[in-house]
Amino acid sequence: MNNGLIPTLKLSLEMTDTLARIEQQELKINIQTLGGIEKEYQQEMDELEVRLNELAREAMGDTPVNLSSPDDRSILLYSRRVKDKPTWSRVFNLGHEKRGTTMKPKLRTRMKRGEFNAAVRNMTEVVQKTRGSQCSACRGEGRVSPLKKDGTLGKAIRVCKPCSGTGVIYVSTGEVAGFKLVPRDPMDTASAGFKTDKVTLENRQTDLSGDAYDFVVAYVRYNALRTYLSTFVEGMKNNVDENGFIHPEFMQCVTATGRLSSRNPNFQNMPRGNTFAIRKVVESRFENGFILEGDYSQLEFRVAGFLAKDAQAYIDVNEGTDVHSYTASIIGCSRQDAKAHTFKPLYGGVTGTDAQQRYYRAFKEKYEGVTVWHEQLQREAVQKRLITLPSGRQYAFPDARWTKWGTATNRTAICNYPVQGFATADLLPIALVRLQKVFMEEKLISVICNTVHDSIVVDVHPSEKDTCIKLMADAMMSLPEETISRYNVKFDMPVGIELKIGKNWLDLEEVLTV
Repeated sequence: MNNGLIPTLKLSLEMTDTLARIEQQELKINIQTLGGIEKEYQQEMDELEVRLNELAREAMGDTPVNLSSPDDRSILLYSRRVKDKPTWSRVFNLGHEKRGTTMKPKLRTRMKRGEFNAAVRNMTEVVQKTRGSQCSACRGEGRVSPLKKDGTLGKAIRVCKPCSGTGVIYVSTGEVAGFKLVPRDPMDTASAGFKTDKVTLENRQTDLSGDAYDFVVAYVRYNALRTYLSTFVEGMKNNVDENGFIHPEFMQCVTATGRLSSRNPNFQNMPRGNTFAIRKVVESRFENGFILEGDYSQLEFRVAGFLAKDAQAYIDVNEGTDVHSYTASIIGCSRQDAKAHTFKPLYGGVTGTDAQQRYYRAFKEKYEGVTVWHEQLQREAVQKRLITLPSGRQYAFPDARWTKWGTATNRTAICNYPVQGFATADLLPIALVRLQKVFMEEKLISVICNTVHDSIVVDVHPSEKDTCIKLMADAMMSLPEETISRYNVKFDMPVGIELKIGKNWLDLEEVLTV
């Protein structure tokens, strides 16, 4: 056995006990609030569906559009239909390999802009608006009975060929249909034609106006609501017991990085309050009790700066620089929206809109130490097939090699795993284990009821409010001394935390910021 893994293994065993206690301690769910949220967002979703269908009809004429169909969405947004899908998939290396993995985009990334435009013109056709009228052959029934030799109707019923069973004949109006979105490069291609996923549509909103913009905004929201309702609302309804408690299951050995995951339901992907109000249903089990949440501030950025020994990162953290605001200033978006991009270069991300790429380049220049560290990680992965963290945690890359572009295969994972793993698998558990130990020593009534990535959630008895705030702050701020005792490595990057408390998990007020 590799002795370097002993500290990680020891912490994992301590976490097993802590997580088991959290599962037993449960979360209290307000069933009435859950029902109200479901009703509110289902109504919004129904209204959005009506609006989406109205916009689709205006754009397509009488041609029916199924919003759940990737093919229909691609045609509606890009105004082009793929002529031959097998050929299309072969040219752009789309679909899945025999072993089930997604095809690598190497052929797409090599294609030049002119070649791509020519391929799109040759392999797709422009879609036109249509006007529909009842099929005279079947009188709108979609089925016909063939005539016998004596002129009477036969018993056999067949699909009407002129209308293909729809009962409607569609005739072109000569006007281009859809929203005429132009694919930017080969990476916008998909098996159905072109990408219509959330990330793509959000990135393209700045390119749109009028009905096209309205449709994309409405569709992104509609799709999000559908996911929230099916995943979180239904997940809670299916797992809440008769007393209104939920026992989520936590797992340490599912994600490649070591980050915790959970199921029944999945609380690790619980949306923030500004997108979906589902956190409001989690309340205190105690009369007049509180929900206390402690969050590490920009933990992954601080971890990346620590691991890379980036001088500028240390300066920015010590001076209190808000990296999310810095991101927003370059991209030209809100601070909240910038969060999705701030950490992308920490993981080696380089793709996105022109504004996003401008930020990624600025990040690489500003935090030169992180850039150099990413290169070191790639060399280590290629040479040793292994990356080792200060905690002793290891990530194996048996197939790592240099590409002709001068980067290692699996570059994103090589740059991502150390940051995410050290932050949420090696540091956060330290605070969680320590806090659980202190709660037991102090024989508190309050209980730790959840943890989400870099945060800890406590159900607080009203008589222990001040005590819980102090103990949580102490536990979360203990990383420097704990990393010395556990890993013989001092985490010397300043630690930042934010503690909030309220009557439920959504409506929280700040009580401490360090």
